[in-house]
Amino acid sequence: MESLSGGNQQRVLLALLPNGLRLLLLEHPTRGLDVESANWVWQQLLARRGEGTAILFISADPDELLERADRIVVFFAGRMMEPLVAKQTTVEQLGYLIGGKTPEALRG
Repeated sequence: MESLSGGNQQRVLLALLPNGLRLLLLEHPTRGLDVESANWVWQQLLARRGEGTAILFISADPDELLERADRIVVFFAGRMMEPLVAKQTTVEQLGYLIGGKTPEALRG
């Protein structure tokens, strides 16, 4: 496994997962992957979601969060911010939340 590229390691790990999982918890699922490998990983994850598996992932990539998540939750200073609908959230809003601003402050 150590001799495989990051993309191929992800492919092997996803292939080993059994069918019918209720939840997948992933930390930075595409970090370090080339665009083709990252897209492949997301195709597999979205297929799992289509089969009823909940996908919970952590990512430091705002674009990945906004493009791939249904909802986004930001943690700041030990507390959880109000969940956001990803499709209704901008990179700027996400940046404010990551910086500790509350959703109420964003609304004005």
